[in-house]
Amino acid sequence: MSEAVAEHLRDKLAGQALQHPGKIAEVLKLVTEKKVWYEAAGWINKTFFQGRTTFNEKSLRSRYLEITQRRNRIAHDADLIDGDLKQRRPIDEAGVTDAIDWIERIALAIAHVLDDEERQDEG
Repeated sequence: MSEAVAEHLRDKLAGQALQHPGKIAEVLKLVTEKKVWYEAAGWINKTFFQGRTTFNEKSLRSRYLEITQRRNRIAHDADLIDGDLKQRRPIDEAGVTDAIDWIERIALAIAHVLDDEERQDEG
């Protein structure tokens, strides 16, 4: 029975892009009761910035959304400035590297939150 449920969920969720933090939170509610974005923000503050930042759930979700929206403008709108058919938004190596670093931080933080729960369940 549990394998049938897991298979159904895999089929249902396989086509979802999960580019919006709310959708990610919704899906993660299937496997955890933790406030994943809240705890991920705290983990990022502590791990990457040694407590020198004050990212919270809202600001972390917002940062993630900024990155995915920019990605979508590049992929779907050729990154053109609104109303201009020739001029693109500026992009540079530092901005790209920063976006990649943030995606990595967020993924690691969410994985840490989920892994921490798994270890608590075993203990």
